[in-house]
Amino acid sequence: PLPILKRIKETFEQEASVGPGTIKGLAFSRSIEERAKISVANLVNADPDDVRITHNSREGIYVVFYGFNWRPGDELLICDLEHSSVSKPAAVLAQRLGIEVIRPNISPLASQEEVTGIIKAAISPKTRLVALSHIQYGCGLRMPIKEIARAVHEKGVLLLVDGAQSIGQVAVNVSDLECDFYVCSGQKWLMGPVGTGAIYVRRDRRNILEPLFTTNTIEGKRTPKRSYLARFAIAPLNPGLVAGLTEAIRLISEIGITHIEERVMRLAALLQEGLMTIPGIKILSPPRSSASASGLVTTEIDECQPSDLVENLQTKFSIVSRAVHDPEGVRFCTAYFNSEEEVERVVASIKQLVEKSYLTC
Repeated sequence: PLPILKRIKETFEQEASVGPGTIKGLAFSRSIEERAKISVANLVNADPDDVRITHNSREGIYVVFYGFNWRPGDELLICDLEHSSVSKPAAVLAQRLGIEVIRPNISPLASQEEVTGIIKAAISPKTRLVALSHIQYGCGLRMPIKEIARAVHEKGVLLLVDGAQSIGQVAVNVSDLECDFYVCSGQKWLMGPVGTGAIYVRRDRRNILEPLFTTNTIEGKRTPKRSYLARFAIAPLNPGLVAGLTEAIRLISEIGITHIEERVMRLAALLQEGLMTIPGIKILSPPRSSASASGLVTTEIDECQPSDLVENLQTKFSIVSRAVHDPEGVRFCTAYFNSEEEVERVVASIKQLVEKSYLTC
């Protein structure tokens, strides 16, 4: 959005005018980051001291995964639907540290109760951490995080939540969710700049993690002291982009996340209804009336190549979608700024492609 671009540009100009390495410049950068922390904290109902601005959700996952005191034979529980930002570093931990990665299968159409039951059943005495997406990127399955948190905590296990597809789409209250760690990206549903994100660490879980590029012992002796989560920094932040994140959150908050969620869900339901009228279409996302549904709608067409549909929609109709895996299909996102007419155009365009046999099956 233009207000975000304007804010980024203004911040770059302000930084350049005072000099990034000057006393004023450094103070300016710190103030930008502090405002962003407060904005994120307000959005997810957290204390700003429990929030750290990052470059994306993946960085937050690294902070937790690689900061954990793993022992050979420990278990990390994820699921088969996870994005590579969770599954790839989990595989690295298994190879380097000898942990076991447990990946139970969850149907994209599973109910909230079924998901909770599957995760609960997969926990063993060796499980140390559960890491799950709040909303699964490939199918839009909304995970019952609060119920999962209670189930894993009963077993003495911690929970990391990847909120890349939830922040800016649905209301998130980390206190109510009872999770231990929550990470997010700024460039997805928040529509902020690439290179921004955040991590929330529950206050009583801080000392569980060891920083990647310093140690808790070194930080304990550091003078002057800095905010606790600053020790988890991986690289310097870009003030212009961080200011853009703050502006993105301001816009989302101004519109109202409840209003956004209601509209996103209404458009997703309209899209599902339209797609189901096309012969050969199969919906791979939770039913529109389900508590597991979200604004991500994934579909397949009688074994046609997902990439073929994506390319045809974009080149012939200027409709942007994405080929996804687990499940294999084409994913659409119904953002709050989309219109009913645009949703109907997606359905009409797919019908035209099917009827004229443009797709490779």
